Parts: sequence; structure tokens; C-alpha cells
Amino acid sequence: MTKRWPKFVTKDLGPDDDAEMVRRWRAYDRSMRAIIAKGGVHQDDDGWWVDDATGALIGPDPEIERPASSIDIAGAKPFAQVFPDLAASIKRSRGRPKLENAKQAVTLRLSPDVVEKFKATGDDWRAKMARALERAKV
Repeated sequence: MTKRWPKFVTKDLGPDDDAEMVRRWRAYDRSMRAIIAKGGVHQDDDGWWVDDATGALIGPDPEIERPASSIDIAGAKPFAQVFPDLAASIKRSRGRPKLENAKQAVTLRLSPDVVEKFKATGDDWRAKMARALERAKV
């Protein structure tokens, strides 16, 4: 018979179910602490408890799963304030650099035969169409 390890399931809870989340976490915390106190388990590098005899994952450390309290949330700071250098590097590395004369996306209705003729020229048919329109500047 396989052991039934404690679970901390919250996917059925909504944003107004804080009391139920805390109740479930406390039950999980009690169960995990009892297993840890008995021995026969060890913690891996990711903070999960593992059964020494079977190698089965029992569950994450209760502190990892602990729901944030209102005090925790009130004391939370924005990512950019806590890690300003990292936030700046992420901001710099996102997307393409802004072009001075960027192309504009437009919607254009064309007859099907015109579109088919350009498509027949290959995968770069849009670029070819753009060059044809460029040459026909009015």
C-alpha cells in the first residue's frame, strides 16, 4: 500500500478564500512537520522532502507553501525597487529597439488575383508588394 502524503491544494479557492487557504496550509504544515519529526526523510536542493526508503517526493517545505499574510503583502516592494539593476537590464533587453522611421501596419483590401500574383513570387511576397507600392509613390 502506498502512503498518502499531505497535500496543499488551492486551485479551487478564489481571491476571497483567505481563511480557507490558511486553514489548509496549517493542516499541511502540521502533517509535514509530523513526518519530518519521525525521520526517514531528507530535503532535496529544491526544498522538497523526499522519503529516504522509496525516493518518493513527499511535498515541498511548508515554509515554501505558506500563504502570504496581509503583513507580508503590505511589506512587499516592487521588483524594480528591490532589484533595480536587473529590472533595468530586462527593460533594455525586451523587444526590438525603437526605429526612428518605423513601418506602419495597415489594412488594405486588394483583389484576389493581385494577392495571388504576389504570393506566387515566393515567401517574401509582402516585401515585394511593399517595394512595388514604394516605386508607385504618388
